[in-house]
Amino acid sequence: MQSLKMVKFNIWIFGILFITNAIEFISVLTTDHKFDWLKAFCAIGFSLVFIINLFDLKNKNYKTT
Repeated sequence: MQSLKMVKFNIWIFGILFITNAIEFISVLTTDHKFDWLKAFCAIGFSLVFIINLFDLKNKNYKTT
């Protein structure tokens, strides 16, 4: 269980990392017609962590002190 500050920080960090990796993955896929496995797995992993942190915030699963 993390503090509220860390949950919000993780949402920002992993949200930004997900967006940048997803954009880079899609741009490489459309321009070079290459399927970059590393970028795909990174985007999926960052999105999962982002969603988990969103659920922690929604369900108030954090410490306040």
